[in-house]
Amino acid sequence: MILLIVLLFMLSTAVSFPIERSPERALSQFERDYVLLKGGQFEFEENFTYTYYSAKQIFLESFAILDPVFLTLGQFGIDSAKRNIFINTFILRFGATDFLQFEASVPLVYRYDIVSTVGSGETKRGERSMERAGIGDIAVGVSVQPLKETARRPALILNLGYKTKTGKSPFDIDPESDVPTGTGYSSIRAGFNLVKSIDPVVVYGGLAYIYNLPEKVNKQVSANVGTDAKLETGFLKKVYPGDTINFNIGMAYALSYMFSISTQFIESYTLSTRIETNEGKKRVKNSILNSALFKFGAGMSLTENIPVSFGIYMGLTDDAPDYIVELRIPVKF
Repeated sequence: MILLIVLLFMLSTAVSFPIERSPERALSQFERDYVLLKGGQFEFEENFTYTYYSAKQIFLESFAILDPVFLTLGQFGIDSAKRNIFINTFILRFGATDFLQFEASVPLVYRYDIVSTVGSGETKRGERSMERAGIGDIAVGVSVQPLKETARRPALILNLGYKTKTGKSPFDIDPESDVPTGTGYSSIRAGFNLVKSIDPVVVYGGLAYIYNLPEKVNKQVSANVGTDAKLETGFLKKVYPGDTINFNIGMAYALSYMFSISTQFIESYTLSTRIETNEGKKRVKNSILNSALFKFGAGMSLTENIPVSFGIYMGLTDDAPDYIVELRIPVKF
């Protein structure tokens, strides 16, 4: 946020500067994956998001997956979770050429959860709060543009990324008293984006496949069934997180030389998760997720090389967050 204060000060003292009105400039205020840097150019981005997520999950006499791999067995009740997740991500991009770009991102996460359980008998546990701050899952990526946009053809950008498991893993905490800052497993992402300018509008969309790597756990999994007692649920050897298919489509519109708006639809479909225990390999029930979001964004240029964008995401399905608020400040140099 210090960077934001500095930028606002620069805006208040800056003299007028010429800005070319173009669809590409409108898009670059919102979706950095669709506009590559020029060769030899660097970009540093501060990306702040606040996510609010409220969820209820019923579990009965079976394994269930909870955020994403807290396992319970032989219990009955309703877990109501209210999650507040603050993430400040620092992103560094480098344009090796006009058509090749490298990227690395480091997220800092603060998470605060309020969970309440209503059930029968010993399962009733009331309400509890949990919080944790720390580093999230660091990611790296590369993007290449094999096709430039023409009058009839959209531009094509291919991207490949790798997400680490540097954040605090859900496998390494007690889910009754702690929350993770990472997913606990690595993943590989491959996809493509298409961009077409129809002045003053840019239409864009993309498709990606995320392969979530299996994770060895090798630990006894247990869950609270009373105030002081714990019930062992078995030895968890390995988790096979379901892969994710991501689709998005949107448009950006330049209202003026300095101000733009955008809308976007984003959908992520996650396949079933599987686990391996002493009893063998089995599919986790109700682990297929369909998360759909609608985004509205507004952006403006503080200077020629410093656009600022603000976005609000609204959840459209039960598996999606209730809403997300995003602030992005990319600085080219």
